[in-house]
Amino acid sequence: METIVASTPWWINALLGIVVANLLVWPLASRWVESHLEIFLLMVGAAAVTISGGWSVDFIYETLQYPVNVAFIVLVVSVIFNNYSRYIFRVLFAFFRKLEPQYSFALLVFLLGITSSLVSVTVAALVLAEVLKVVNLERLSTVRITVFACYAIGLGAVLTPLAEPLGLIINNALTGAPHFADFFFLMRHFFVWIAPAILLLSAAAGYSARHAGTTMQMHIREDKETYGSMLRRTWHIYMFVAALNLISAGLRPLAQSTITHLGGKVLFLANAVSVIIDNATLAAIEIVPTISMNDLIYMVIGLAAFGSMLVQGNLPNIVAAEKLGIKSREWASVAVPTGLVLMGAYFIILWIAL
Repeated sequence: METIVASTPWWINALLGIVVANLLVWPLASRWVESHLEIFLLMVGAAAVTISGGWSVDFIYETLQYPVNVAFIVLVVSVIFNNYSRYIFRVLFAFFRKLEPQYSFALLVFLLGITSSLVSVTVAALVLAEVLKVVNLERLSTVRITVFACYAIGLGAVLTPLAEPLGLIINNALTGAPHFADFFFLMRHFFVWIAPAILLLSAAAGYSARHAGTTMQMHIREDKETYGSMLRRTWHIYMFVAALNLISAGLRPLAQSTITHLGGKVLFLANAVSVIIDNATLAAIEIVPTISMNDLIYMVIGLAAFGSMLVQGNLPNIVAAEKLGIKSREWASVAVPTGLVLMGAYFIILWIAL
């Protein structure tokens, strides 16, 4: 894979490296940061943009506008669930009573993962969170199911150009020779790699619900959530997504200096930085029209598989964690081991198969 590596002064890369270290350490080491993660990410993102010299009027407008669609979807879906919960959850009750809990959750996570490329990752994460809010599970089971589901949603989202920018960027970059990508290009080439992982993650989610018993205890919310509460949650998610844009833009020079010249297996491992840099940003940096299919598979699987290791690594993580009140350390305690296992399994399989 041939790319032009941007030349960034060493001291800028050094300072951005310090920013990366702070992004990785403080959400897990500080309870204040854990409780005010969106504010911390905004501050660190602003510092990264300042270091890289990325401020401009257009960029400020982009940062303010970028989270609007996500925040709007979150608000609309929250209002729908809040006002029509009795009708929605009657359907869910019937679904969960037909099957034992482990099979119900396994099927739910599989459906959310496979369809996330069509319904959007935000909607998939909100549906997951709403279901978990009315199902009486132990806290650890809830966290595990959420993490496994968000991994599945993130993987499934790359199967079409509809659900998130990653798929769209890849599709647009490869529309010409030699790939001539069409709408089903990603589905044709990546379904075989992604569907088994979604199936295994669904099984893990079902296994996490095995102690719920043969009868699922659920409740319909009689007390409706206030619009003020929904607006506060929407504002928090808006700040999260704006912070992701700042971080991705601010760290772009570091990514361009360190990973754009890599390929294949090394690129797969280097894409672990997608836990802190938006995977669509990395895709835009890494992909070129002449990329080989093997390098493309390594790149896309790496970007899709690593994002859920930290709360801030992927949009569905942010939405689900905010809705369910899952803290950074809770998330990482389940997501990091899961991500390492997923990374190792994919690396070995791709190494053998490609």
